[in-house]
Amino acid sequence: MTKFDIPEIRLPQSGDLLFTESGDFWMNACLDWYSDPTELYVVGYKEAADHLIDCVASREGTADSLVFPIVFLYRQYLELRLKELLHAGRRLLDWEEEDTHGHELSSLWPPVRKILEEVWPEGEKQHLVVLDSLFKQFEEVDPGSTTFRYPRDRQGTNSLKLELPRLNLGNLKDVLDGMSTILERASAGIAEYRSNKQDMANEWGAP
Repeated sequence: MTKFDIPEIRLPQSGDLLFTESGDFWMNACLDWYSDPTELYVVGYKEAADHLIDCVASREGTADSLVFPIVFLYRQYLELRLKELLHAGRRLLDWEEEDTHGHELSSLWPPVRKILEEVWPEGEKQHLVVLDSLFKQFEEVDPGSTTFRYPRDRQGTNSLKLELPRLNLGNLKDVLDGMSTILERASAGIAEYRSNKQDMANEWGAP
């Protein structure tokens, strides 16, 4: 293509399918190999946000527009990870299941912290104190998971009400990585404890 060539414009065509597979197999996402997709949902949102920030860092994307999907994706990651920890932690501890359909991080984090302190009573508490502050900060900016998803709230006013006019995406990614280190280690630890618990139950329950 020369500098005088006009790129071909893609228009909708008869027979177009949105959800289908194609011959370039590396581009096909496999949707039928797992019974529970929870973990893929969780890590997928964070991975997508990380990649978008990498695009901004390499000047392949614009921070002013990508900030909205980035923050939404990070928040969705945090919400789903907390809900996964609640479900898995309660099953490990044989605690009664409770409703976890809300979106408020302020409602999800405290019971998760309680589970982590129960599972690891001798664990480092300082990291949990820091997470207290970080979840509170996120909640103050985006209490209902809509601030970075919709430009206006139900009253028609701007959703975004940040006191600071700038948000550094590199710093955001760095802090989220720190949060995810604690949350991912907790998730992996609880999964291992649950597996060991099931193995013991199978052994002792065998005839």
